[in-house]
Amino acid sequence: MNPIDFEIRTHAVFGEGKVYALADILALESFSSIGVIIDVALKDNHDIKSALDKVKDAGFKAEVFFNTAAEPEYAYLDQFREDMSGRKFDCIIGIGGGSTLDLAKGVATLLKNEGPALAYRGFPKLKNRPLPVIAIPTTAGTGSEVTYNAVFTEGKEKKKLGINSKYNYPLHAILDPVLTLSCPMSVTVSSGMDAMVHALESFAAKNATVYSRMFSREAFRLVYNNLIRVAKHPRDIEIRGNILLGAHFAGAALMNSGAGPSGAMSYPLGSNFKVPHGIAGAVFLPKVVRFNCENGYEKYNELHDLIDGADTSLPADKKRIEFAKRIEDLCDALNVPKKLSAFGLKKEDGNFIVEQTFGKPNATVEQNPVPMKRQDMQKIVNGMF
Repeated sequence: MNPIDFEIRTHAVFGEGKVYALADILALESFSSIGVIIDVALKDNHDIKSALDKVKDAGFKAEVFFNTAAEPEYAYLDQFREDMSGRKFDCIIGIGGGSTLDLAKGVATLLKNEGPALAYRGFPKLKNRPLPVIAIPTTAGTGSEVTYNAVFTEGKEKKKLGINSKYNYPLHAILDPVLTLSCPMSVTVSSGMDAMVHALESFAAKNATVYSRMFSREAFRLVYNNLIRVAKHPRDIEIRGNILLGAHFAGAALMNSGAGPSGAMSYPLGSNFKVPHGIAGAVFLPKVVRFNCENGYEKYNELHDLIDGADTSLPADKKRIEFAKRIEDLCDALNVPKKLSAFGLKKEDGNFIVEQTFGKPNATVEQNPVPMKRQDMQKIVNGMF
């Protein structure tokens, strides 16, 4: 039997209206003084304001701060730590998309550990355990509410490094699909495709196990079948809930199996050319999936059969090629660009992306189930101009 190593350290609650359980969770942990970090776009969100009013009515002291950075840099994290220092918080709550949840994790770390944020880049050994974090996602994409990663960008080199520590796992996560109703369709698509990248790459990763693939499969089923529908039914709470839960499962799977080439290439595209993270990965995803399928990878066939209306009777060799087409069709339906030139890139910029990805040993590329050499990636990127 193949060995299994899998962990989830976050208690999660899911359901419509669950954001109002926040006060009960705080009482359960006996917290009293709370720092709340909210995405500034949600400043006037009725449900968030009402949930925080309930927290204050229950006797908790809660001070609110607003995140204005779409993709925070380490310098911004330092500034945020400075703004929040001097209080005796016993808990940090993050409410927003992945960047806001990551900011909450980063602040929780720095409020208990001295020194600049950049000193903790990568996988640091922390002297002190961070403050507990409660994560409340308002987008369905990153799965940050169930992972220990907190992504930040180094300002000068434009590299995403993060503060990654097993102490960073949120203590609690509240998944309330009502909060995702405020997402514009562009954010819904970008976030949803981020979850799709996580689902597919965690499923195919060499380090995937029978345990992690249970999460990857369910994540794929929920995200794929509902992303197709959400554009026509943006206010449907069941559809929104399915995508949110799928993104959560995909985050758990990715945390335990690792990412792949699409994720690896998305970082230089996002950091250097300001492409939203979910779209940056989605641009490459159909190319990577087709590369794998055309080179004989058939395990995607399990996912093919989870697509609503798919012909499950196809022979394996045809099924894998049909699956590659299904991923391409999904991206087309959601208007994910096929060409890097859509973001203003030139061919030499494509070479830069390959160089940044292969410039040093890259475990995410090595995770791909089909060996991908530098020339393979170069061919993929060259075909996107």
